[in-house]
Amino acid sequence: MSLFNAGPPKPWLWGVPQEFAAWGKSEGLGWIYILKTTVAALLALGISLRLELGQPVTAMVTVYILMQSQTGMVLTKSLYRICGTLAGALASLTLLGLFPQERVLFLLGLAIWIGLCTAGAALYRNFKSYGFTLAGYTAAMISLPLVMQPAGFFDYAVNRASEVVVGILCAAVVSEVVFPRSLSDTIVQTMQTRYADFIRFVRTMLSEGMELHEIGRVQLRFIGNVVNLESFRSSVIMEASDIRTRDLRLRRLNQYFMATSTTFHSLYQLLNRLKKADAPATQALVSLCESLAAVLVTNGEPARTAEEAHQAARRLAAFRATFSQQVANVRQQYAVGSDKQTNLDCETALELISRFDRELHDYTRTYASLVDERNSLEPLEDIRFATRTDPAVAFLTGARTTVAILLVSAFWIASAWPNGASAVMMVAIVSALFAPAQNPALAVKMALIGNMAGFIAALLCKFLVLTSLDGLGLLCAGMVPFMLVGPYVTLKPKLATFGLGYSTMFCFMIAPTNVMQFDPASSVNFGSALMLGVAAAAVIFATFMPVTGGWLKRRTARMLRHQIEVACAGPLPSLVNRFESSTRDILQRLAAQQTVQDIHDKDMLDWMFIVLEIGRAIICLRQDTASISLPQPLLASVKNTIQSTASLFKRPNAKRQIVALKYVEHSIETIIQESDREVLSGLSRDALRRMLTSLHLLRTSLLDDETILATTVAGPQSTIQGETLCAP
Repeated sequence: MSLFNAGPPKPWLWGVPQEFAAWGKSEGLGWIYILKTTVAALLALGISLRLELGQPVTAMVTVYILMQSQTGMVLTKSLYRICGTLAGALASLTLLGLFPQERVLFLLGLAIWIGLCTAGAALYRNFKSYGFTLAGYTAAMISLPLVMQPAGFFDYAVNRASEVVVGILCAAVVSEVVFPRSLSDTIVQTMQTRYADFIRFVRTMLSEGMELHEIGRVQLRFIGNVVNLESFRSSVIMEASDIRTRDLRLRRLNQYFMATSTTFHSLYQLLNRLKKADAPATQALVSLCESLAAVLVTNGEPARTAEEAHQAARRLAAFRATFSQQVANVRQQYAVGSDKQTNLDCETALELISRFDRELHDYTRTYASLVDERNSLEPLEDIRFATRTDPAVAFLTGARTTVAILLVSAFWIASAWPNGASAVMMVAIVSALFAPAQNPALAVKMALIGNMAGFIAALLCKFLVLTSLDGLGLLCAGMVPFMLVGPYVTLKPKLATFGLGYSTMFCFMIAPTNVMQFDPASSVNFGSALMLGVAAAAVIFATFMPVTGGWLKRRTARMLRHQIEVACAGPLPSLVNRFESSTRDILQRLAAQQTVQDIHDKDMLDWMFIVLEIGRAIICLRQDTASISLPQPLLASVKNTIQSTASLFKRPNAKRQIVALKYVEHSIETIIQESDREVLSGLSRDALRRMLTSLHLLRTSLLDDETILATTVAGPQSTIQGETLCAP
């Protein structure tokens, strides 16, 4: 472009508003969170000092623990913190009443109480888990300083509870008033991103395909998205938002997504098996799937607005209207000279394509209605996300916490350490707070490193800066540069516990009061005791049955296999949703890290795939069986098929696989014979056809020699280096 045609020069401030707006939507959001956290902590400090509460640091630490980016999560977390604080206060009162001035028995009872609370935190999800956590370590915070002087319980407990309430109110008010960030916006953005990612995933899998490790990574991201949405949904009830009125729609959206993704996986696996077998009409089936994928996009991109989503839903409905004609075209390509196996292969694929189109239409229409009021779509039944936690994990989590507290308590008693109570308090707080984490050992390790950094920062601030200042204003000004570090680091997910550890240690070490105490020796001893407690928790979590160990991962794989028993014997109403959600919830720890780190992680992911595929086939089989009246021989055969499949997954071996396949094939033959009867109604014929396709899908899954079931059934004894494990 010529300089002579460039037009008049732009003002030097040209573009600044646009750049500022772009910054505000990216890095600016992080700095708003940092400033809100710092303001809330200083506000809690100022109010506590004004009310002359004993330990304003408790209010400040409460703010750091509570503060979240979204307002709804802060309010929900605050509610459960109040409940947990009250429960912890009652527990401390009970323990001090039972064991007055009996330090050994008191510490034993305290360790057991916190262990039980930690086990409860591991059993529950989201902020219910946090309530159990608070009930545990609040008891330690209140009762440990009073173990030898229980008469002062009432005044001390009232002070601690007041400080906690001040911190809660400051965090809630600042989060709600200062640049509030609605959780509803996060939910809508999450849904839009997930829908677009899933549509791209479907199109890529049908056109180009993906590497196995990439498929696993994408599926883990989808699982994490499902779990996160449930967490967001449970928190949005505290917001005055229009999205709160669509709670059932959010549940339905999650249900449709899980069902659709499972159906697509089954369809993709069946198409791969047909390609390997060079089955007739495979290309016609693939073309049919590609034509279905083509209607999902607008101008080559997934729907981004409600209107585009409505258009996609209408195209899916139109595809379904012409589906019968397309099925007839596919059948023409394998009708001549085809055998029973070919017929079953193609009919099963056609049934899965039809189901995928139907479920995808429901998912797309509900997705559009989430941000558009034109359609009021509400489910006909209550849909709940079913969680699934291994009781052994919860028990070990509680046992780890109890052992850590008892070991530090024993060291305190044996050494008569003056700061021993502080170490016990810190190990109780850290153990309870991080036990429900996805990787507690790593979380506590990062918190310990953050504690060390906070310890050094607090010493520099307290003895080099604050000694020259006087008054609340200068006190806050002197601390602010150091306080900004913790929230800033917390914004990085991998360093979140480092930031929390830094902030809490900094506050504990500064210990601001109306009359400040500057005693370097006392501060160093106190900080060392706190870090010793965190270090003890880190050692226990890393050595005592770590959740990342192979034993617990193998138990997780067994839990996944047990889900087949849920599909085989669970009550049919809402069974699909319970099965889909609980199966994915089992892998919530693996989904949180979104990487497959070892062979155990890969095994868990592989088991999830085949469990979802076979479990859905069994549920569909049971639903169709219950919808019509079947002759007794066929009913008995289907029942034996379901029971033998459950037995196979309970303890996989070659003998049980042969038995399961025998019953599956017998049921297929029986249904084929029953379908030849001319007296059957159209409804019965449709149900029998669906039962036949479910059984055939079950058979092909059991015979697939590339699944982890085949590897497990073959056993390590049949493995020779260089050979591939195959099912018999």
